[in-house]
Amino acid sequence: MTKKDIVGLVFLIVITLYFGGTLLSYFVIDGATYDVTEFLLIIALLVAWGQVFTWGTRREVQKDEMGKTIMKSSAHVSYNVVLFSLLTLWVIDFFFISKGENYTLFIALCIAYITQPIIQFILVKRHM
Repeated sequence: MTKKDIVGLVFLIVITLYFGGTLLSYFVIDGATYDVTEFLLIIALLVAWGQVFTWGTRREVQKDEMGKTIMKSSAHVSYNVVLFSLLTLWVIDFFFISKGENYTLFIALCIAYITQPIIQFILVKRHM
């Protein structure tokens, strides 16, 4: 482990303990409800810890051919999962909740649907 990795890990531990303790005391003692900010904070911490557990101190594996292949296939699978999730949420919202009045969710679905072809077009034009 390099000095940079140790500092990053200690920083992540401190941030997790601080925000975890703050959120725990906020919700247990005060009885508050979760809001968007708390969900985003929890997701950000989970993503950071996921990166630590996935790659750890093996930065060279992340940069070699196998690591690039893993990241490319995980990005493709993630795109498909997000697209399917947004489509499912939009269908549920359209038919059962707001009867088609949630344009923000529909726009997010359209952006997610068109993102991959646009990025592929740009990358093909860049390499050809």
